[in-house]
Amino acid sequence: MAPIQAGRDEDLLATLAAIPNGAYSPFARVASTHFARWLLIGPLLGGDGEPVEPAQAYLLFTADFDGPLEDWAAAVAGRIGPDVDRVFDHCHGYCGSGEERAFLDFIREHRVGVGFSIAAHDATVAEVRASLELKRSLREFAFASQGLEPSALRSAWTERFGR
Repeated sequence: MAPIQAGRDEDLLATLAAIPNGAYSPFARVASTHFARWLLIGPLLGGDGEPVEPAQAYLLFTADFDGPLEDWAAAVAGRIGPDVDRVFDHCHGYCGSGEERAFLDFIREHRVGVGFSIAAHDATVAEVRASLELKRSLREFAFASQGLEPSALRSAWTERFGR
């Protein structure tokens, strides 16, 4: 959660809006990323509903990935550095992704600990993708094999999926 430079909120929103998502997201090129999100947070409010001084907007970045932070940050810097630079350049103290160690230090410096996490599974991104591919194959097989006699069905199954 990094503070945004004064007066850069609108430009940051436009930058975030221009980033493709889903299969076209830059993070899709970092194979260990389950998901990643950026969110602009306006000035924080105190108990009286007034902005806490100094009134400061923040960029919240969340990501879920396989492996250690160090490996993931190195992959991000190496594979999609210019994409993350366009976003983080709006933040105070951002040094760019060109120097891997400095990039990791920026991520660590602005890291907020999680209070709890809910994980529905412990599968890696590769395992999730393999499962989705198997599901797609099974669906295609079920559709294509409708009406086959038992022996032909068994033969088609063995040919497609093995024993």
